[in-house]
Amino acid sequence: IASGGFLHRTLVRYIGMHTLMSDEELFALVRDTNDEQAFRSLFKRYDKRLYAYCLRALGSHDEAQDMFQTISLTVYDKRQSFSDGSFAAWLFTIARNFCLKAIRNRKHTTEYSDEMMPPEERERHSSDFMLKQALHNAIAQLPEEFREALEMKYFDDLPYEDIAKALGITVSLAKVRVFRAKKMIQENLSTIINELR
Repeated sequence: IASGGFLHRTLVRYIGMHTLMSDEELFALVRDTNDEQAFRSLFKRYDKRLYAYCLRALGSHDEAQDMFQTISLTVYDKRQSFSDGSFAAWLFTIARNFCLKAIRNRKHTTEYSDEMMPPEERERHSSDFMLKQALHNAIAQLPEEFREALEMKYFDDLPYEDIAKALGITVSLAKVRVFRAKKMIQENLSTIINELR
């Protein structure tokens, strides 16, 4: 056991204390000591997933970047309000609430257009493009509660427990929503897949 303590101290010295800590331990350090380096280390673990979540919710890189900054500042400012549970669930709950508020405050909606697609997608084979477009449309047409659960599971890679906490539902309901979302997409795409064959 003594050598384990030595090994841990040695690893901390060479790798860095923050990489060995859980999200919740790291955020407790941020909350209790205002450690900005710990906050940066923790946020680096989620920056890509959080930005992707904002981009999917808002549909614009500029809006997603602004929202990402707003959320990171809010998480730091509200650090004292996090007391227990999953940091990821708390973070994505804040992100969800801010994105929903931004969507409600929009004066107009943005339609999906070819210009919003990456250039490499525009050049793909037409049937491949049609399938991707159909999948995008099928996900976009899901009722919000199913779409959110599905995106959190497959795009944000959150476990069902964190999805449940972020959406304020039970774990079993989170699983049901993801399952039903997949079934709705499958039904929606079945005719298109048959046409492409």
